[in-house]
Amino acid sequence: MGYAGTISGFLWGTRLRWWLPALILLALVVTRCSQRPQTWLSLDPANAYTGTASCQPCHERITASYLETGMGKSLYAPDRGRIIEEFGPAAVVYDPQVDFHYRAFWQGEEMFMEEFRLENGDTTYRRRERVDFVVGSGHQTRSYLMLRQDYLYEMPLTWYVAKGIWDLSPGYDVNNPRFDREIGVECLACHTGFIDHVAGSKNRYRFISEGIDCEKCHGPGQRHIELIEGGQLIDVGEETDFSIVNPSKLPLEAQFDVCQQCHLQGVNVFAPGKGPLDFRPAMPLDTLVEVFIEQQVDPEAFGIASHAERLQQARCFIGSAGQLTCTTCHDPHRSIATTDSMVYVRQCQSCHQVGHEALCAMPEGMTGNCISCHMPAGGTSDIPHVRFHDHKIRVIRPQDSLDVAAVQEFLRLRCATSADPPPDVAGQAWLLYYEQQERDPLYLDRAANLLAPDNAYAQARLAYYRSDYAAARAAIEIAMREQPQEALYPFLSGEIYEAAGRYEEALSAYRRSWALRPESIEAGLKTGVTLLKARPGLPGTLEEAAEIFEGLRAAKPFDRRILTNLGFVYLNQGKLGPAEAALVEALGYDPDDRQALENMILLQTLKGNAILARRYLRQLGRRHPDDPALPGLHQQVETM
Repeated sequence: MGYAGTISGFLWGTRLRWWLPALILLALVVTRCSQRPQTWLSLDPANAYTGTASCQPCHERITASYLETGMGKSLYAPDRGRIIEEFGPAAVVYDPQVDFHYRAFWQGEEMFMEEFRLENGDTTYRRRERVDFVVGSGHQTRSYLMLRQDYLYEMPLTWYVAKGIWDLSPGYDVNNPRFDREIGVECLACHTGFIDHVAGSKNRYRFISEGIDCEKCHGPGQRHIELIEGGQLIDVGEETDFSIVNPSKLPLEAQFDVCQQCHLQGVNVFAPGKGPLDFRPAMPLDTLVEVFIEQQVDPEAFGIASHAERLQQARCFIGSAGQLTCTTCHDPHRSIATTDSMVYVRQCQSCHQVGHEALCAMPEGMTGNCISCHMPAGGTSDIPHVRFHDHKIRVIRPQDSLDVAAVQEFLRLRCATSADPPPDVAGQAWLLYYEQQERDPLYLDRAANLLAPDNAYAQARLAYYRSDYAAARAAIEIAMREQPQEALYPFLSGEIYEAAGRYEEALSAYRRSWALRPESIEAGLKTGVTLLKARPGLPGTLEEAAEIFEGLRAAKPFDRRILTNLGFVYLNQGKLGPAEAALVEALGYDPDDRQALENMILLQTLKGNAILARRYLRQLGRRHPDDPALPGLHQQVETM
């Protein structure tokens, strides 16, 4: 017994030595599994973005391929090695609305855009700005941005690839803002990856990444990298790696949301406290924003970013039971420029197999190019000179029209993110449409019928636009009490008081808004201008106004509005030299600035310079013939 017991003990001890490492390993595996996330870490606000460069060490081939796609080339610095445009004397665009000519050109390794005016063959005005970013891969268009003191603006010319022409940038044919169209976060977010936006400003950035990066679709990579470096490798063939989003692992709607964060454009009504930089893959888009699109008279009209929305209207999508998605046909890591068109045809044939030949009227039958007939290319309703394939796959009827350029009338706004959005959200969409697109009182009526009575900020805006200033003041006071730290509310309060001629109250409101949002140039400008209106002739007014505008000029020295107002203050202080310098600089940015011209005429009369006074008077008369100040200025000049 003792011997047997000794043998038994020996064997048991051997088992202990044999199984102990396995038990430890099993414990490690269980521990690791228990530490693996079971929800998408992209949704964790603490999970930071790391940039495409951090993906390259492990995903070198796929990163290199992606950087050649349209998304990878969506925004970049000008490069002589990537020129597709035509430059030269013939590449000049004239805008008769503002009487300016435009041309783009290279000087050394830098690209510029020039604005100039001709009178009797002579150049009477010229402005040159350096191009800092190119927007667009060159497949359809290239537009251009300039960065001045970290402020980002669009430039007046776009290169349209299909026609091989320069023309005014989209929307500039209706209203040409020249070099003053601010590029805010909502616009920039769909052309780049990580953005470090200066809070409180509209278009000032500390950092802008070049191109749409990997994390736009896969989510922030910090935690994924940390887990990989910590040895937590996952066999993605067997299970889902929740540390980084693979869009194909998402539910159908969430897959579309990844694409629709950019490929769905309309009127965006963001949830309270949310903005365009808050979307992360795996997040339901409608929890962040409701997107309303214009329901056009022509049911087959489509916009340049309508791909996902149009695809979901196709019978192919509806009949696929969720199998047809954007990535069915499009490999997001491969450029369409290097993709054989038969790749798309074969996707059609995967469902429309042999036996369907009789349905195809083309001579080559099912072996032909399905795309040309069932996804015809046509002009878009929002961008000129381009041709996109309509993603509403269908049989085209003879009465169908894809010529939508002339169709401008819109019947309604349709929510593309939710089937039945709350009425208040729809009302906000109509209010935004009025503010952003067209100032038609009809849209205010539609907003009024839908807005919730307790939506104080929206009700204040509605009453303000209807010139019901008493109701607007009452509503905005409620909004400011509810959210005392929201800088937009006192700014609107200032606009309401200013419109009613109550400048002292307006000044107080603008000061409050500026204090809450010191980076807001608009709040600073409004504070300075309203100070001059509220306290004209009072001791200290001009000195305080000068201090405000001088501070604003230091932050944004190229803003003609700041320069014009500063010139006005200096002029009234009797500082004719500094006043003339500020006004000359302002007119260098805009030779037609009405206030700058008026002040320059007054300044030249004070200096006794009749020649210059008459020159500026002629300019004012040509560009602003209805200016009520013209008769008095004319009399002053003539009596010199």
